Amino acid sequence: MPWNDQSGGGQPGGGQGPWGGGPRRPWGQPPRQPQRPQGPDLEDWLRQLRERFNMRGGNGGGDGARPGGGRGLSWRMIVGILVAGWLLSGVYQVDEGAQAVITRLGDYDRTSGPGIHWHLPAPVEAARIINVTGQRTETIGFEEASNRQIRDVPDESLMITGDRNIVQIQFRIYYNIKDAVAYAFNVREPDAAVRQVAESAMREVIGRRQLEPIITTERGAVEQDVEQLMQSTLDEYQSGVQVLQVELLPAAAPPAVIEAFNDVVIAGQEASTRVNEAERDTARIVNEAQAYRERVIREATGEAERFNAVYDEYRQAPQVTRDRLYLETMERVYRNGNLIILDQRGGAVPYLPLEGMVRRPAATTQPEGAR
Repeated sequence: MPWNDQSGGGQPGGGQGPWGGGPRRPWGQPPRQPQRPQGPDLEDWLRQLRERFNMRGGNGGGDGARPGGGRGLSWRMIVGILVAGWLLSGVYQVDEGAQAVITRLGDYDRTSGPGIHWHLPAPVEAARIINVTGQRTETIGFEEASNRQIRDVPDESLMITGDRNIVQIQFRIYYNIKDAVAYAFNVREPDAAVRQVAESAMREVIGRRQLEPIITTERGAVEQDVEQLMQSTLDEYQSGVQVLQVELLPAAAPPAVIEAFNDVVIAGQEASTRVNEAERDTARIVNEAQAYRERVIREATGEAERFNAVYDEYRQAPQVTRDRLYLETMERVYRNGNLIILDQRGGAVPYLPLEGMVRRPAATTQPEGAR
């Protein structure tokens, strides 16, 4: 059948269908067109955007009109937007407890407190916000790891004491800012300066003390002296820093010399014990000597008073006093002697034997150690 040939090859109709309408599918259906992907057309979108922001003279028009009849942004509007954004960049906010130091062309101009403020945008003015009430902390001689472990820093912690010993010192410094302007301009890197001043002050204080008091009884005095020395030095620098507290961690001898140090401590304790014993014996001997001296003085004073009394009696009755002195002396002489005195003038006849009348000394008991 002639209408089935739709290729148009060799047919007079140029490939038309049987009804003369061009190439047709059976039953008169038009050929299927290829489908385009759904979604916006990038070229159309760019063209619309270019037309929307078309400036004056961009398309040859004198009034900046675009083909769609709308009006684009003029250069005056763009410049105004840029100027407004530049001015808004000067708005800044200062939180509670902070201060803002404003510099104009690099020189200090003013200080502002908490709130929302505005300064001339860069590069005319700049604002540096400093927290003046927050507590800041610096650690000297050690570093704190994330798990609260302390790692020693020997270059900072090892110090020489006044008695030429080595001690391991680790401490913290707590401080804040009392003058924001001085903190910002007078000292370069003020936080690093605080660390250096703290380490220097601690080394000076440790160098004036002995090792044993540093690690035992004078920890509080060391903290107070370091705080005072730090504050005076930072005030000389006009750093604007206020030292709040110096916290000294447990001080000890370095691990490399701990055994030798313990030996020295034990020897010192033994020496102190011997000194205490010697002082105790000295005190005992001195007390005994003082007691002996007082006793001798009292006895001599008593003998002198007795002699004066006898002398007074002798002056009143010399013969009686001589007889009494003679008898008392003979009594003292013969008190412990085994003698029997017979008075021949009395006419008594002695009874013999006289051994029973002689006093015999009491038997002395031998000490147990002599047996």
